[in-house]
Amino acid sequence: MAFTSTQPDPRAAFFDERAAGWEERCYPEKARERVAALVREFGVKGGDTILDMGAGTGILAPYLRRRCGPKGVIVSMDISLEMIRHAASKPEYTPGLALQASAMHLPFQENSFDGIICFAAFPHFSDKAVALSEMRRVLRPGGRLNIAHLFSREELARHHGGHPAVAEDTLPEQGDLLRLFAGAGFPVPVVVDIPGRFLATVIKE
Repeated sequence: MAFTSTQPDPRAAFFDERAAGWEERCYPEKARERVAALVREFGVKGGDTILDMGAGTGILAPYLRRRCGPKGVIVSMDISLEMIRHAASKPEYTPGLALQASAMHLPFQENSFDGIICFAAFPHFSDKAVALSEMRRVLRPGGRLNIAHLFSREELARHHGGHPAVAEDTLPEQGDLLRLFAGAGFPVPVVVDIPGRFLATVIKE
C-alpha cells in the first residue's frame, strides 16, 4: 500500500473529520445489503483492474474483491487522507494500491483500468467535466465506468442539503449529465434514477 499527497481541497477536511466510524454511521447492515446488490451490476469480472474512485473508507472493498477475485487489482483513491488510511487497512485491497489524489488529476497512465467505480463521490468533484475526461483517459477501450449512489438525484440533494460543507454537491440534471459525458468523449450513458438508486453506466469505445 502507498499514499501520495495532493493539492488541498476544502472537502478533504470535511471527510477527514468524519473518517473514524464512517461506515458504522453511514452503512448499517441494510445499507450494506443494498451496496452488495449494486456492485453486482457494475460488470466487474475476474482478473479485472478496478479503480475505486472516491473510495472513502473502502466500503466497496469486500464486494469488489469477490467479483474480481484474487488475480484482480483494486486501486482505491480519495481526496481525504484519513478516509484512504482506513481503506488501505482492509485486506481486500491487496494486491492493490491506496492513494490520496484528486479526481481532476488522476496519477495513472492512459488505458490503465478495466473498470472505474465512482460510488457516492461524483457530486463532490469540483470540476466534473475534467474529472470525466480524466476517467476516460485512464479507462481502457471497452472498459466500463459506473457512477452510483444509494439515493436518487433528488434524494441525494436533500441528504447533502443538511450539511453546509457539501450542500452544493449535487448530481447534475439529466441533460447536463449527458452533455458532460459527451464533452469527455464518452458515448451516451445508461442512466437509472429511481428512489433508492442512481446508476449511470457507460462503456468506453
